[in-house]
Parts: sequence; structure tokens; C-alpha cells
Amino acid sequence: MLVVKVLAGLLITGLVVVVAAWLGTQFDARSFDLPEVETNDPIFVESPANLPPPVARYVDAAFGEEIPVIESALIVGRADLTFNGVTVPGRFKMYHDAGEAYYHYMQVAWFSIPVLTVHERFLDGSAVLDLPGNRVEDEPTIDAAANQGMWAESIWLPSIYFTDDRVQWVAVDDVTTRLIVPNAPEEESFTLRFDPETGLMTELSTYRYRDPGDTERLLWTNRMLEWGEFNGVMIPTVSETQWGDQDSPWAVWRVEAAIYNLDVSERMAQFGGDVND
Repeated sequence: MLVVKVLAGLLITGLVVVVAAWLGTQFDARSFDLPEVETNDPIFVESPANLPPPVARYVDAAFGEEIPVIESALIVGRADLTFNGVTVPGRFKMYHDAGEAYYHYMQVAWFSIPVLTVHERFLDGSAVLDLPGNRVEDEPTIDAAANQGMWAESIWLPSIYFTDDRVQWVAVDDVTTRLIVPNAPEEESFTLRFDPETGLMTELSTYRYRDPGDTERLLWTNRMLEWGEFNGVMIPTVSETQWGDQDSPWAVWRVEAAIYNLDVSERMAQFGGDVND
């Protein structure tokens, strides 16, 4: 009888732990408090000439008659992240020195309380990732993937696609273009698709390395599901990211704030911890 009671106790304890672990993932992460930062008023430039037709329509839909020059950005929001079939809530702050560098500060939450923190920086062409139990740096495949990630995330500060002379657009058809970004070989360019009615982007995809030491790239697709206006610029407020070998997205991003033309130098200079929060 004693053995039965012990086994029953262990079973009940195990079930309680499993239920508690699952229940904790059902609560959204708390939104980040927005830092008090000074911003500079943007200057405005005209749209470049001779853009492919779907890109020209996108410029009209996203900006209007003139494009504000965005030199830096802080994108703040929450996310649903799926690992090994388990979806967990998280929150993020993504700092961008437009077209040059980024810093990701992300947290996974349980019962709305942050329990895991991830730091990722891409600076001077090199990426550093500080993951729970693992630090990645000096990995050429990750450096290449980070450069692609930076330009994909620039959809949240999209002026850089039109104010950086290094960016090239290549026409494909009435709703599709190729985007060739700096410091990347041709195979790391993007395919972009646009809604023929709204003019806004619906999908951005490329072939990208996922893990350190990968020898082959996987299809990496970002879909823009909802759009909203921040500081006069239309950006995706809900989007999802999916790898080609997955049946469903691994991340859904929900943008809650976009702050432009702030000083991000302190964040870029310090790896780890948090600043201006």
C-alpha cells in the first residue's frame, strides 16, 4: 500500500507541475514600459525614381507624398514564440541603427513574469547571441543570417529601403519584386510580395541559415498580417515568421510602439543588461 501511495503522490505531483507549467504560458507577457527618450524631427525626401510598380505603390501607401528619413528606431512589442510545439508568451525591444546594426532584447514570460532573457547584437558585421545556457559569436553563418534579419526587420523602419543608396530593387511582376541588400551575396536577397489593392507588403522571404555551422539555407518567410500607423508611417503591427521545414510559424510579432530618430548608441555599445529602461 505504501508503494501505491508513493506512486500516486508522484503522479499527482507530476500532473500538478505539468498543469502549472502549461497554465503559466496562457498569460500574456506584460508590455514593456516605454523609455523616456529624446527624438529628432525627421527630414523628408522624395521617393526615388524608376521604382518597380509594386514598390512605387507601396511607397504611396506607407508614406504618402514624401519619405521621412529614419536614422534609428526602437520597436517595442509582444510575441508568441513556439519551441518544440510549445507556444510561450514573450516581449521584445528591438533597437536599430538603420541599415548598420541592431540590438534585440527579448524576454520569455511565465504567468506574465519574465523568466528568460535573450540578448542579440549585430554590429560591424558580426553577431553575438546570449541565449539561456548558450552564447554564440564568431560564426560566419550567423553573421550572414543577422544581416538578413536586420534588413527584414527594417520593414518597421522602412524609409531605409529608399534612403540607402546601397539597396537595389529588381522588378519581377505586378505584385512581386526582389530586394538586394548590402553586404550580402545574391542568394541572400529577398523576394517581396504586395497586396494589389492596398499596395502594402504581404510577404518577405529569403533563404537563410538558422543554426551555427549550418551548411544549407532554409526558406525563411515573414508574413504581414495587420498594419498600423506610427509617426506617419505605415508598418506591420502583426506579423509572423516561419521556417521552411515547419508546418506553422514559430513566432508571431505584435508591435505596440515604434520610436524613430532616437540615440541608440548606448544600447549598441553595451552588450547585456538593459539601458534607458
